[in-house]
Amino acid sequence: MDLPMEVYTKEIILNKLIESCLSFDAKLFKPYLQSEIVITDAPDKKKFYWFFKKMLITAKSNSVDPMSFKIETPNWEDEENMKHYNLYDSVHKHSRLCIRVKETENQVYLDTMPF
Repeated sequence: MDLPMEVYTKEIILNKLIESCLSFDAKLFKPYLQSEIVITDAPDKKKFYWFFKKMLITAKSNSVDPMSFKIETPNWEDEENMKHYNLYDSVHKHSRLCIRVKETENQVYLDTMPF
């Protein structure tokens, strides 16, 4: 059962982002991305979605199951309260996908890392 967009909380949005990454399915996150509390680094949400979808396709093709997801704060991150949502596979040392996430009282900021 899908909830109306106006009741999407930050927790629901971020959980759906994680689910979308673990399943390599950008479509799962698309309705949540449209929430007015989500802001992105992209010029618009359509461009963010397109890039996110391509990053998931690339991550899937370059990964070895099983996958894991970690929320981390690298010591080099200088933006206060910025978390890195990292998707790891079972072989590689570095994450296959990284999304920078910053939560404020009433917004979720998403920034894709291109490497």
